[in-house]
Amino acid sequence: MTISSSIANDFNDKLAVKVITGLNNFNIKQIKQMTQAAEIAGATYMDIAADISIVKELQSTTTIPICVSAISAEKLFHCEKAGVQILEIGNYDVFYAQGRFFSSKEIMQISEDIRNLLPNTTLCVTIPHVLCMEEQIKLTQNLRNLGVDIIQTEGKSTSFSKQGDLSGIIQKSASTCSSTYTISKNSNMPIISASGISALTSPISFLYGASCVGVGNNIQRLNNIKSMVLYIYEIKTAIQYNRHEKQDITHSIKTSGITYDLISSGLKL
Repeated sequence: MTISSSIANDFNDKLAVKVITGLNNFNIKQIKQMTQAAEIAGATYMDIAADISIVKELQSTTTIPICVSAISAEKLFHCEKAGVQILEIGNYDVFYAQGRFFSSKEIMQISEDIRNLLPNTTLCVTIPHVLCMEEQIKLTQNLRNLGVDIIQTEGKSTSFSKQGDLSGIIQKSASTCSSTYTISKNSNMPIISASGISALTSPISFLYGASCVGVGNNIQRLNNIKSMVLYIYEIKTAIQYNRHEKQDITHSIKTSGITYDLISSGLKL
């Protein structure tokens, strides 16, 4: 198993942050905003829909590593031929809303198809949260034997009882973190913890064995790049603080590593 050199250091250091735009999100304006914010804030890489036109647009405007997500081996194959080095089978939320669920057998078949086509490309597979924990562990082990490089966990989507409610924030990531912890104890594969992750709960994912966190919806709801940059930076700072207890995380846009001048000079807000 090998992980693309463009993201390997952050994974090895267990500091990786992935910004997710969504498997069914083809809003190029929003995708470019999120990508620009991710690059400014120093996120590890982007996760976008497996769409060739979007891939080419981002390749011409950004240097941040790109991952594409799909449930089709064919779509992933074509994106790899367009220069994408990180592929993902996953981001199932849109399908759950349609009553569509994925079995272990189906996940294994898609993974085998893409591995046969592209034996050396970095491949991540999301473990469906609808599977019982024993089946999630077994699927992870089978995927490892197949040559999958990274596992992503997910959780059941829940709504906040009110904006900013602490119990709601924790509840939203609880099942994600539970899967991360259990799988990490039964596998030595790198794990991405995604679904409901926030600045508050991202450090928990790393304490539970993750090498990376994936954040999407909490960034999408922000209406400008400046807010997106600060949110991503807040996540990175929270992760760093929980690794270095003496670090002072009291910061503002003027005192942080991302200065107001940097943001205002590079962005039209």
